[in-house]
Amino acid sequence: MKIASGRALDRLPREETCLGAVFTSYSFDPGFFEDHVLRAVLRLTSDPVEQGARYHGEARSALQESPVAVIVDAGERRPGRRLPYDLLEVSDLVFHPKSALLLYKEQACLMVGSGNLTFSGYGGNTELFISLDLQYDTPADVSLLREFDAHLNRIASLARQSGTQLSLFRQELARRLGTAPDESVLSKVALLDSSTAPIIEQIEALLPKEAVIEGIGMLAPFYERDDDCDLDVTSVFGALTPRVSASAVLDVGVAWENPQVYPDAEVTPLQVGLGKLWAWAQDGDTGRVVEYLVPTAVGPNTLGYFDQQGNGRRWPVEEAFVAVEQRSLWMLPQPIAFAPQQTLEAAKSRFADVRIWLHPATRLLEGRPVHRPLHAKLLLINFSAGTSRGTLVLIGSANMSRRALLLKAGPGQGNAELGLAFRLDGERNLIDFVPELVCAASSVLELNEREFPEVTRNYAMMIEQAIHDPTERTLAIAWAKEAQDVPRWRLTYCGNELAHSSAPPTPSLLVKDFVLQPTSAELVLHVEGREFPVPILVTDLIALPAVSAGTGIGLNELLMLLGRRIGAERAIQIAERNMATGEDADALAAFFGEGFGPNDVFRAWWAVAEDLRDPDLSVSAFRLRLEGALGVSAAWARMLDTTSNDQSLQPSEVWFYGAELLRALGELELPPGVDRSAKEEVLAAFTKRVQSDLGRLNIDDKKRPWMQRIRAFYREAHS
Repeated sequence: MKIASGRALDRLPREETCLGAVFTSYSFDPGFFEDHVLRAVLRLTSDPVEQGARYHGEARSALQESPVAVIVDAGERRPGRRLPYDLLEVSDLVFHPKSALLLYKEQACLMVGSGNLTFSGYGGNTELFISLDLQYDTPADVSLLREFDAHLNRIASLARQSGTQLSLFRQELARRLGTAPDESVLSKVALLDSSTAPIIEQIEALLPKEAVIEGIGMLAPFYERDDDCDLDVTSVFGALTPRVSASAVLDVGVAWENPQVYPDAEVTPLQVGLGKLWAWAQDGDTGRVVEYLVPTAVGPNTLGYFDQQGNGRRWPVEEAFVAVEQRSLWMLPQPIAFAPQQTLEAAKSRFADVRIWLHPATRLLEGRPVHRPLHAKLLLINFSAGTSRGTLVLIGSANMSRRALLLKAGPGQGNAELGLAFRLDGERNLIDFVPELVCAASSVLELNEREFPEVTRNYAMMIEQAIHDPTERTLAIAWAKEAQDVPRWRLTYCGNELAHSSAPPTPSLLVKDFVLQPTSAELVLHVEGREFPVPILVTDLIALPAVSAGTGIGLNELLMLLGRRIGAERAIQIAERNMATGEDADALAAFFGEGFGPNDVFRAWWAVAEDLRDPDLSVSAFRLRLEGALGVSAAWARMLDTTSNDQSLQPSEVWFYGAELLRALGELELPPGVDRSAKEEVLAAFTKRVQSDLGRLNIDDKKRPWMQRIRAFYREAHS
């Protein structure tokens, strides 16, 4: 067992291209996700603050190549989404899983744990994650990935929107896993999903049939409500008691809200503070270190005390008195912690001992006070089976509550929860996973119930979905049935009003000439003086224009870009400048001469064919080079437009260039790989469209006899 301390965010980056990613979370902060998580996963180099516009363009391009989907609880996400990844919401039940699955060429990275997609969840709180690198050619790893994919399929059915990116991600995963699963090989790590059965039932099924439970350890910021009833199987503390031995110990880790790392002004004598919790500060190799202890007896020579692991120890009493005088040893105020006091009292009748472990919300790290509250969730079951002893470990999203552990997920039932469970040899305890825990007798604690703020109505649920079609330049808004009782409302995007009324909205609203701006990927519904963000999903990210005001980039810029004579950023800058000034002049003429000849076009087609041979291209990246706003499809469309708009190219010239494009793509030999057939389908669909376009060009061969020879050449080339 290897437990590493660090930020979950630091586990995400790899030195290779991410082929797709999916995240689940309860709370969601789009600002943190976009500026930190996506920046790490997609390996973005621009600064989101100092280079906002450049960062957005880089991120949008990366999302077009690597599908990203995030599934969150509809009531717990924050506003501020700017990038067009899929944000899918669950509203019919509490959606609580916290996970990430990232796909790479040879392996996948799976993280399951307790942290939300917020700054606190990925680096500010005390969280627990399991991070696994899973190989596509290892049967046990493939088995776990298939289980997680089945989990994605189930939770996708809970989401209010369908989107497009989750499906693309699952297709990429399916290609990596193949089609012939080995059902006989199981992973040593079990995926526990409350959408299939209560978590506690799945945990019990992982124990050997003859196992006797010798101890249970629980750690969580939230526990079940204290209902002052006898302990039975309807309580998380009593659910496993039918298999508990008479000598079993229950360890309960709770959040400790008021620890001190520095003393206050009042000095308390040791004799007065017996049986209370004290802090002991010392100088360590990395600075000031604080430990905790409970003095039990002051003798003539020694001080008897329990250390923070609950072990009895002795200390020369004179040294202890000096420490009190020097204020390096001081009594703490009564610890305030959150746990069901009466239920824990009832547990004492079923367990040989019930021990409380405090997690200090503030502690010293390298000599500096750091506020890091408890948000980790951990369940340990120590068991004996014959002569062997082991520990079953569950790490995941579930708090120690009935709705999280004892009920199957569903509307009006249990939460959607997710965890990973595994067995370890020997007995393990809470402090093996969270060493900063402090053992404290319940008599020194003040145990409180958690108080939750009143939930107000979320009017964002009045809109089922908002979908942008970049090809048609429309935004389709579908209202939910519940919207019939919405009071006066107003709908805006980037500060511009789209609609308003004092009456209930019609079932659907279509906004024409809509452009998704870099500054926002969400609508705002204004009701009763409050603002409710609504995510905008995109029908096809590949079709998003490279320039925010529309297509913008002309044929000349595209050919130079495809021929590798300028970069994408330069091409976009030229297009934006032309649009801003209203000029149609060729900004490249000064550098490359007037107009383009066949060599320029051929060079672009050949460069595209060479790019498409890259074995590291994902299917989305392959399609982007063909059909994206800066791809060969855009250049071909501009060519076709010239025959009817400015007539700068004759139909015979366009036919010639199109035939050469088909020849270049027809000679393309795609590299072997799991995604080759998918790429071939994309390529075949594109070439079929070009062939159809060539057939519609009106060319009179009698007026141009040389066309017959060109047609014969390309027929022979394609034969």
